[in-house]
Amino acid sequence: MPQTASSQPANLSSGPQALSPGDRARRKALFSLLVGLVALPASWLLFSQLERLWPEIVRMEGIAFMAAATLLGGAMAIGPLAAAIGLLLAIWFGVDSVYKPRSKPSPLLDRVIVGAGLLVWFTPALAAFAMIGQALASGRIHFVRPPRDYFLATDPIAFWQGVGFWLIMGGLFAFLAWRYWRGKLFPRSADAE
Repeated sequence: MPQTASSQPANLSSGPQALSPGDRARRKALFSLLVGLVALPASWLLFSQLERLWPEIVRMEGIAFMAAATLLGGAMAIGPLAAAIGLLLAIWFGVDSVYKPRSKPSPLLDRVIVGAGLLVWFTPALAAFAMIGQALASGRIHFVRPPRDYFLATDPIAFWQGVGFWLIMGGLFAFLAWRYWRGKLFPRSADAE
């Protein structure tokens, strides 16, 4: 684990109410986490009750129908988005707080936050490489849009082009994640360039 800025207490010379940058980032992470944790079950509840709610809305007429349908549609669009953005921002600000000075160190929580951040940042690359592994193991690569299956036995050129596509995408995702994390995990090597 790299030496983080949280291992040294921050100097709070500007008064008792002033927060260090790491403490501010940790509060933003906590707020984002709360938004995500509230929006996630609320969205699940809304979608699970949709079969019961929609017939009630359909019975309405005029402005009442338009308002209820708009409200339901807006909640269905905003709820999952708020949950996803809240959880991603919680990771983002949490990682940011680990590498900034804070008033109280928390090494165990810092490790959990960095581990979660690494998992989130490298998941797209891991998913792309998993697609390659699955394609090589099964001899078939699948694309969703347009829906196509390319088999190694019947269409080897398209199959290897599909594998190459996922290899390029996985490499790109891994490179972008590495560029973000290199300066945090290995600050001396990032400063040398």
